[in-house]
Amino acid sequence: MDQFLEFLHNILPGLHVLAAIAFIVKMIIVFRNKGFNLPALFVSLFRIYSRSDKYMTNNKARQQYIVMNNYINYYLYIWAFITLIVFIVFQSPY
Repeated sequence: MDQFLEFLHNILPGLHVLAAIAFIVKMIIVFRNKGFNLPALFVSLFRIYSRSDKYMTNNKARQQYIVMNNYINYYLYIWAFITLIVFIVFQSPY
């Protein structure tokens, strides 16, 4: 378990960079689909679309937005959880 926590602690700076890139990509896809709308960006961080939401739309761009939004949200949630664990164990966010 200690080796696993050390591994997480060592790769965390890379995960921070990937999280920043994921957030920038999320900003781009939200602004592209909904215009420059900051509340929509904030709300999209907490929105996980179901498969039925994806299949109910016939718009291919909207389907891609739904899939990308879900994957980015999953990554950001896992990243936040790992950061929290590392912070609790090592008292350092990186």
